[in-house]
Amino acid sequence: MARTRRLAGWAIGERVRESFVLVPVSGMVLFALLVPLIVTVDALVGAVLVEFDGGDPERARRDLADLVESGRTVIQTIGPATLTVMGVVFSVTLVAIQMATTKLSPRIIYLFTRSWTTKITLTVFLGTFVYTVGVLYLSGLYSDEEHPFVPLLSTFLAVLLLVLCLVSFLFFVGSTVNLMRVTYVMDLIARGSLEQIRLLARTPSGVEGGPSGALVTRVRSHAEAGVLTWVDERALARWARRNDAFVRVVPSVGDYVPGYGEVLVVHSSRRVRAPERAARTLHTGRERSTYQDPAFGLRQIVDIGVRAQGFGENDPTTVVQCVDRVQPLVAAFSEVSVPAWTVCDRRGVPRVRVPMPSWEGFVDLAFAELVLQSEGHTQVTRRLAAALRDLEAEVAQEHRPALGRYREELRRVCEHHLPGHLVEFALTPDRQGLGGGSRGAAPLPG
Repeated sequence: MARTRRLAGWAIGERVRESFVLVPVSGMVLFALLVPLIVTVDALVGAVLVEFDGGDPERARRDLADLVESGRTVIQTIGPATLTVMGVVFSVTLVAIQMATTKLSPRIIYLFTRSWTTKITLTVFLGTFVYTVGVLYLSGLYSDEEHPFVPLLSTFLAVLLLVLCLVSFLFFVGSTVNLMRVTYVMDLIARGSLEQIRLLARTPSGVEGGPSGALVTRVRSHAEAGVLTWVDERALARWARRNDAFVRVVPSVGDYVPGYGEVLVVHSSRRVRAPERAARTLHTGRERSTYQDPAFGLRQIVDIGVRAQGFGENDPTTVVQCVDRVQPLVAAFSEVSVPAWTVCDRRGVPRVRVPMPSWEGFVDLAFAELVLQSEGHTQVTRRLAAALRDLEAEVAQEHRPALGRYREELRRVCEHHLPGHLVEFALTPDRQGLGGGSRGAAPLPG
């Protein structure tokens, strides 16, 4: 399967989103560089005001004393206050997020660290503190007997930053509250996963790829042990073109790669040069990422559903909401029907083969745990029956056997855990689980 994806921009954006400190640190540096410019402008304003006041510095200092003092008071108040509020708010937020992860899934914490709202809020608060401290320090250096420092622009910008802090704080609170809502979290994960599935290219006609060359070189990882998060396919294809080789990536995105583990198999007609460069195109991390890994998003949604069916939870409505998000992901993945894709170089020559999840494996991930743990929850079994029925009607003929297996397994689960007269009721497809007015729903047997 060939695909032409421009991964360079995606990779840079993904690195920025994965880093929790890059944006705030960059913002702090920007605000620090802004301080000398603002202070210089205010120093020039002070000099101009002295000239308008007859050129007498002492007289200008007396006339502008109230303005200078009020400006310094505002700046001195805003800086420490923003830092204090930021510390308290983020501490309480982390506790709330931790409680939400125990209810939903520990893996959703990455939604908080990747959130642009979180990063921008932290940047504005830290930048305001750096700005006020810098202004207070430099204003003392610029002030002298002849030219009093008048913080007009400095105070205006400090007040503007305070307003931005308040606005960003409101958005931050709203975003954090949403992260504790199960439906919002599942929608966020589902949108990202659906986007990744749709980015998987379709197989163009006439494009084939396979090993070329009798010499086989096995390349081991040069990265730290961890989960394979993404593959720089363009760089790997360029390396393969320079060595006139065909490369097969051994692990799938999301697999754990041990240190110095085998990651590439290279087929070439001659000895390849710099195989370590090819190994560096595979990037590992401490945990999986939705980037190039749509199965991870599905994994998180299923985890939420499994927890909702766990002992002591008994929350079938959450499971129904999980199935609502699982169904469109499975339907979208049915259009990607090959176990690997082939990446071509600029000349259209196949160079790299990267494995991807199979259809059967994707269906297993979507339904195995949800079906097996549905037990006697009729709301869950009816929603699963509706999802399996709708998917069988939507996907191609060759994909239906995998769904049929889970339809039969759902029947066996219901027959094992429910009285005989309730089995057909539990297996009646209902998109709301127990929707009441759903058409075709069987009445509860008496």
